[in-house]
Amino acid sequence: MKPVIVAEKPSQAKAYAEAFKTTKRDGYMEVAPDPIFPEGAYITWGIGHLVELKEPKAYDPKWNRWSLAALPILPERYQFQIARGKAQQFGVIKKLIQQTDTVINACDVDREGSNIFYSIYYHTGAKGKTIRRLWINSLEVDEVRKGFQQLRDNRQDLLLYQEAKARQISDWLVGMNGSRLYSLLLQEKGIREVFAIGRVQTPTVFLIYQRKKKLKLLCQSLSMKSKAFSKRKKENTKARQKSKQKNGKKRKRC
Repeated sequence: MKPVIVAEKPSQAKAYAEAFKTTKRDGYMEVAPDPIFPEGAYITWGIGHLVELKEPKAYDPKWNRWSLAALPILPERYQFQIARGKAQQFGVIKKLIQQTDTVINACDVDREGSNIFYSIYYHTGAKGKTIRRLWINSLEVDEVRKGFQQLRDNRQDLLLYQEAKARQISDWLVGMNGSRLYSLLLQEKGIREVFAIGRVQTPTVFLIYQRKKKLKLLCQSLSMKSKAFSKRKKENTKARQKSKQKNGKKRKRC
């Protein structure tokens, strides 16, 4: 059977395809028989996150309405869904994976790349497939071919996926609970806006606020120093003028 290569994004898939002779299809590329892939292969791609966590309302109707009484939002089991507008590409990947016995994770070599691949793979419902990992840091043709010749097993890849999945769920919990909590509490004080809270976003915004506050204080300090300097300069100018006037009077008397 032809192995299925899953890239993270179209540009990445295109870079892989340049290392082989390929034919463009709808949502994937077919690799012609090659010393690396004697029977050929298929290259397909995600579009970032094809699969995402479901919204709170999908778990319990009470979480559809923003209410302090409904918090915290803590599903017993987290569920995933196909991201809006990406069902067609997911369908292409699912069909290809179901027809093969070997799937190659060719997404980015990091936690997020592993998360994207396994989120798609598990959502297809595939079982019993051999999973290999492309582990390269360059998209140069020679490096791509070398990488496909030296595919790894997926032991380390699964660990990266578990780390990324834990981070993804924690982000979801912080966002869904924190955003509702702060927004509702502030609304009680008359601020009728939605405040998005995020594990990365909120601390980053606070750092920007601190920096802006320091710059404001710095500007005020520079302004005060500038005014003091100008005042001192004027005083010195007046003192010199008075000194000249006195010296002039003394010369006239002589």
